[in-house]
Amino acid sequence: MPEPHNNILKKVKIGLLSEFPAPIIYGGLEMQCVRTFGALQQTGLDVSLVDYYVPEQKIDILHIFGNPPSMYEICVSASKTKKIVISTVFGGAQISRPLSFGIKTLSSMLELAGQKIDHTRVRVMLELASHIISLNEIERDFIIERYNIDPRKITIIANGIDDFYFNVSAEPFIKKYQIRDYVLFTGNINPRKNPLRLALALNKLNAKGVFIGKTVATELAYAQEFEKVINSSLNLLWIQGLSNKDPLLPSAYKASAVFCLPSFAEGQSCSVLEAMASAKPAIMADRPYAYQDGFEHSLKCDPSSVDSISEAIKEVLKHSEKYSYQLPDNYNWHNVANAIIEVYKKL
Repeated sequence: MPEPHNNILKKVKIGLLSEFPAPIIYGGLEMQCVRTFGALQQTGLDVSLVDYYVPEQKIDILHIFGNPPSMYEICVSASKTKKIVISTVFGGAQISRPLSFGIKTLSSMLELAGQKIDHTRVRVMLELASHIISLNEIERDFIIERYNIDPRKITIIANGIDDFYFNVSAEPFIKKYQIRDYVLFTGNINPRKNPLRLALALNKLNAKGVFIGKTVATELAYAQEFEKVINSSLNLLWIQGLSNKDPLLPSAYKASAVFCLPSFAEGQSCSVLEAMASAKPAIMADRPYAYQDGFEHSLKCDPSSVDSISEAIKEVLKHSEKYSYQLPDNYNWHNVANAIIEVYKKL
């Protein structure tokens, strides 16, 4: 049943626009956009995905997922007739005060000369936005520090997790693949996510590992190196992608012993949240993104060191109860949708 809404939104048309077209690139940000769309549809709002080739598409609120400088012209044009909401992604970035001051000074000097660097374009986009949604405090503070954005126009809304991750059986995955109690990795097979070092660490330990992820067209050489390591071990299984709607994916989390994401950079990893929804211990890279709310119980490792990843795996397998954490079920798309609706109402 659609939920009742304030009359303010009754005739408002909302358009969602992702950083990249899904047929070209489909990653965490595009997934966030599509899942937000589905969750908002369930509430009865008039919401649609923006189609670049429908000029008559009526939009009152344009909700952009991502903040690349390439979106600058879109924001400038849309801000003249629409309210803009930007869901930012800065990858849990941090920046030193001297460097931040230097970038802002250079940006100001070039702007006086009629030039715009990426910093300027992103800053203008954030200034034009009626409201900004960030995933966590790290990202919010970065936006305030680097771009001088008023904190009152920023709301923190975490990623959502599908309800079935909180109550799922391990048996479907175990039955299909005849493996259980393994170290699990989910995500694209690319250098940033770092599955190759994880595979090497598992081989070093002679431990069972399952990798669920697709190759990236621009990183095929990396994927080939990864595949060589997988093929060299009887303990490692690579499943080249499962749909987010495939029941085997949540079952894979439940059948695992520990989840490991030694990624060099993330915003707020849905895969870690999904693992914790299944009450599984998590290993994460010792990077800023791993210190946000919800990830306190994860064990940190040096993502550049196979030895460090190996030691973390041994520690968690030995003391799994110490690092296990049951994610509260308020991290679901229903609550995310309601939080976003409150942002829309403010506009």
